[in-house]
Amino acid sequence: MKTRKGFTLVELLIVIVIIGILASSMLLSSASATASAEASNIVSELRSLKAATLMFYADSMDTVNSGGANGVINATGSAKNLLGKYIDNPGKLSNLYLFKTTNISGVGRKWFVGYDLDQLTGEVKEKLAGKAKSTGLYSGATSNTPPNNIAAADFFTVTGTSVWMIAR
Repeated sequence: MKTRKGFTLVELLIVIVIIGILASSMLLSSASATASAEASNIVSELRSLKAATLMFYADSMDTVNSGGANGVINATGSAKNLLGKYIDNPGKLSNLYLFKTTNISGVGRKWFVGYDLDQLTGEVKEKLAGKAKSTGLYSGATSNTPPNNIAAADFFTVTGTSVWMIAR
């Protein structure tokens, strides 16, 4: 009887196919984890901005009641000037983070912190939509406009162009 010194071509091909299947399943799960991590980061930053907004409100009610505190947080405009000292590292916030005050009929003036979703993938939006009800995320009318109604039906959906959290 003849002894073999290696593997046959079929055995090698089967091993390669199995390794390929395992590698592709790992890539799919890591992409999902990345999207979930990015969504969690956005929610975390919105919570930090909400806390900064509340600290600002406690310190300067006169400026707040005049309604002059709208803008993009990382811009050189009023929002960064107003909230900058209440944020640990305002330089790390991109200009996608937003701050707006608006009047909502039947509710009064509300403050919102938000994030512009134009550059995000659909998978991150799906993860945000899954967290919307538990974290209080709402869809904006446009990328720079907070919701004009805060009913339960307005929680963030995948089709939203911006996500907002009520700060006050």
